Amino acid sequence: MVTARTAGTTDGERENMADDQVALVTGATGTIGKAIAAELGARGAALMLTGRRKDALDDVAAELRERGARVETAVGDVTDPAHAEDAVARAAEAFGPITTLVNNAGGASAIGTSVADSDPLAWRETLLVDTYGPYLFAHAVLPSMLRERRGRIITVASRAGTAAIPGASDYVVAKTAVLRLAENIAVETRGTGVVAFSLHPGGILTRLNEEQVRRGLIPRERFPDSPEAAARMVGELAGGRYDVLSGAFLDVGDDLAALAGQRTDEPTRVLRVVDLPEPFTARPMY
Repeated sequence: MVTARTAGTTDGERENMADDQVALVTGATGTIGKAIAAELGARGAALMLTGRRKDALDDVAAELRERGARVETAVGDVTDPAHAEDAVARAAEAFGPITTLVNNAGGASAIGTSVADSDPLAWRETLLVDTYGPYLFAHAVLPSMLRERRGRIITVASRAGTAAIPGASDYVVAKTAVLRLAENIAVETRGTGVVAFSLHPGGILTRLNEEQVRRGLIPRERFPDSPEAAARMVGELAGGRYDVLSGAFLDVGDDLAALAGQRTDEPTRVLRVVDLPEPFTARPMY
C-alpha cells in the first residue's frame, strides 16, 4: 500500500475539467461539501448542489457564482427518492447529463451510545443518510451515465468503516456498507466507462466533530486535516486520470499515481483498508 501524503494538487497545478463536465454534490452546505463544490467549480465543472437548508444552500451558491462557477441548487433530504430524481433531472435540464456524483452528505445520530443504550430510530437515521442516501443518488445518475458511457461516482466514506468503535456502531455500520456500495457499483459498471470510488477525507473538524469535541468524546487532535485536501483529491478523481482505481477505498493521504501504477485487474480489490489507531477503538464514545 502507498500512503505518502502527496495526493492531489496545489492551486497552481490544478487541471481544468472539460467544459461539459457536470457535478452533483450532496450535502454541499457542510464543511467538506462546500470545499468540494468550490474545487470542482474552480476546475470548470457546472454544479448542482443539494442540501436540506435553503438559506445555507443559497449562500454557498451565491459565493461560488461570485467566483465564476455555474451553479444550480436543489433543496431536499438525501433519503427522499423523489429529491434524488429531481436533483438529477434539474441538473440535466440546466447543464446536461451529470458526469460526476459526489455523495458527500452524511452524519451520525447515535454517536456516544452503546448498541444496548442506543435509540433505534436515531440508529436507523444514520444508516438512511449515510448509506441509503448515496444509493438513491447513485441509482438516479447511473442510467444516464451508462447511456453516455461515462461517469464517476465518488462517495465520501470513513476509516470508521474498517474497524469497530465502541459507542459509534451506527456510523461504523453505515460507513462499512457504503464502502461495499462503491465496490459493487464498480463491479457492475466495469467496461462501461462508469467508475466508482469511496474516499476517507481525513480527520476534519466538521460541525458534527466539533460537537463531539465539545462534549469531550473525541480529542481535538484527531482532526488535523483540511477539507481542501479532500476536495483536491475529489477533483483529481473527477478528472479521470485515476479511473483504473475504480472500486477502491482511498485515503486523502494516498499517492494516487503510485496506486494507479500498482493496480491489478481485480475490480473489487480494496486498496487501502487499515486498522484504526488504538485510541479510536479502545475508548468508548459514551
